[in-house]
Amino acid sequence: MNAVVSRRSVLVAGVTTGALLVAGKSVVFKSQPATGAKVLSSAEISVVEQAAKVLFPEGVFPVSGGDGVTGRQVDELLAEVIDPPAVAPFRSMLAALEWGTLVSRGTRFSDLPEDEARDVLHTWASENPAPRRLAFDSLQAVLSMAFLRRPEVLRAIGWRVGCGG
Repeated sequence: MNAVVSRRSVLVAGVTTGALLVAGKSVVFKSQPATGAKVLSSAEISVVEQAAKVLFPEGVFPVSGGDGVTGRQVDELLAEVIDPPAVAPFRSMLAALEWGTLVSRGTRFSDLPEDEARDVLHTWASENPAPRRLAFDSLQAVLSMAFLRRPEVLRAIGWRVGCGG
């Protein structure tokens, strides 16, 4: 569905997203970590899984993103690898992604069909506005670090640790 986006809808989306980010310490995001997680709530893990499904589709690697593992690995990265001051902005970006589609598409990002989620990420990856592009680049970098360190993916790409003779 190709909907025309008006200036008014962009403004409403911006105000809504801003308000949600200000309220980001509420119940849905920035709440207690999901069971077994160190940082991310179950809602945030759902956003990560939906984005991973789009970024790492089935058939490219022996496993696909969105299989329930990538979100936990992103959580692990945020807890153990990513600098702590970068974690809160990353989580706010997940909230903006999740709730930004409520205005433009009538539902949260994690509930979108895969083709619509792909369209949303394609829009975020576009050049303008630059802050949205930077948010997409951050999302892609963190998800890639998590997904590409999986043993089955490393084997598939021929990555070996250590010296080869």
